[in-house]
Amino acid sequence: MEPNFYTETATVLNADADFRSLLKPSALLRYVEQVSADHARTFGMTDQFFKDHGVAFLVGKQALKFDRVPQRAEKLTLLTRAEASRRGSVKRITTVTDAEGKQVAMVDCRWIVVSLAENRILREPGWTVDGFWNETVEGELPLQLHKCREGLTSAGEWTVRYSQCDLNGHLNNAFYLDLVCDALPLEVVRKGPVTFASINYHREVPMGETVEVFYAPSAEGWYIIGKHNGQTSFESYLELGE
Repeated sequence: MEPNFYTETATVLNADADFRSLLKPSALLRYVEQVSADHARTFGMTDQFFKDHGVAFLVGKQALKFDRVPQRAEKLTLLTRAEASRRGSVKRITTVTDAEGKQVAMVDCRWIVVSLAENRILREPGWTVDGFWNETVEGELPLQLHKCREGLTSAGEWTVRYSQCDLNGHLNNAFYLDLVCDALPLEVVRKGPVTFASINYHREVPMGETVEVFYAPSAEGWYIIGKHNGQTSFESYLELGE
């Protein structure tokens, strides 16, 4: 059976490129967030739809991998497809191809459906939308983190500002990668662009509140952890190219 999918095009904007004129990893996650929302709205899952059902989609964890980091002004095609919920997790795979049709990136995002009234994760969404879900979606990225609990260095505290927040007034899931990259020493970031990133979201950080970020070398890259009110808010692992 043909998989159900949705496509959109995007152009790498100046504001989405770094000092190398290459696409920032956070910008890729924003593109994926947008195509995912547009996909849902095309099938009638609008803001009012979620309000009527008393639920919300939240990102639990995600990972990205660049085969080649796109450059500023490149035209990209994003193809996304969602798998039916399994034990409360919705797998969404988005592949990104360039103007020649070659894959340049992939994002593996795991969404969770939350009951707003009960503030808990639902094992099943509670509704069906014909043509939206796939029984299975092929492809995945490593979502496990290379954790490091010793030798962590504090990169300081960040206050979540207006420009970094999502529709719910919390730090937007894509902006966590900006925070993560900012936490690393400049000599590390200057060596090369991010080629792989995974991130787990444990607790949301509301606008106006602070998160302290720590980092340490781990495996083939870097482990970064953020703490808010004494609790872990997120964990991330990055690999950078030369």
